[in-house]
Amino acid sequence: MTFAYLIMGHRYPGHIINLIGSLRDSKSFFVIHIDKRASDGVYAALRDYAIHHPDVFLTKRVRCYWGGFGIVKGTIECVKMAVKLNRDFDYAILLSGQDYPIKTTGQIAEFFRKNQGKEFIESFSLSKPNRWSDHGGYYQAMNRVQYWTFFIRSRTFQVRLQRKFPLGCEPYGGSQWWCLSKECISYIEAFIQANPAFVRYFRHVFIPDECLFQTLLSNSAFRDRIVGDHLRYIDTERPNPLSPRTLEASDFESLRQSPKLFARKFEAYHSKECLDLIDAELLAKPQKSTQCNS
Repeated sequence: MTFAYLIMGHRYPGHIINLIGSLRDSKSFFVIHIDKRASDGVYAALRDYAIHHPDVFLTKRVRCYWGGFGIVKGTIECVKMAVKLNRDFDYAILLSGQDYPIKTTGQIAEFFRKNQGKEFIESFSLSKPNRWSDHGGYYQAMNRVQYWTFFIRSRTFQVRLQRKFPLGCEPYGGSQWWCLSKECISYIEAFIQANPAFVRYFRHVFIPDECLFQTLLSNSAFRDRIVGDHLRYIDTERPNPLSPRTLEASDFESLRQSPKLFARKFEAYHSKECLDLIDAELLAKPQKSTQCNS
């Protein structure tokens, strides 16, 4: 099995380099988007790394604000490059720059070999009862997509004028993260190119990275291939103080026992001991001092 790893990063270039090293094999490759708001040092470190590693590619940079369209645009840049490179891969795996594998490359390959043809993305109808239904304000499931949402940098406001959803689609949502087959990725890239009005609609959706890809796929022939699991260990129940939880050494046993393939999120210094344990005991890598912050 061969993978295109699409990484959305904005800090901790040392951790992103470690992440790449933990997933590298002889055939897979890495497409990286670095937030245009990130410091020049973050981008420069990955650019210099890519010069010496022909399996690493950097995309055009986009400004990304939480809840806004920039994150979708950056993800689309990764999808476009993965297709444009015309390299073989079986699955594209979307990761954040603060993710890390908790299974070896061999275990990851074996999982996808056994599940070939399935699309791993959480996707539920926003118009039916779901885990966002009881949220208030902007966060309520249908409120995210049915009204005009505008963004001024990190500020958000909404105009309660109902919008007509594009192409007669039913809106779907779910977690931002996914693992999708090459066939599916090629379909997404072609659909986006052919349907600019569909993409424009999501410029005024609240947190569109949790809606656009779900809506696109759940209204397509791929709907029957979707498995509602993004394959990440993410702890949203025990913030410390933010959610999702920043993983630390006390979380290691939970990671060891998890059936998931990846985990998030990891922070500089705070997660160093946990990352060292993952390397030594789950990935069987030589002991080292993890540079998560540099």
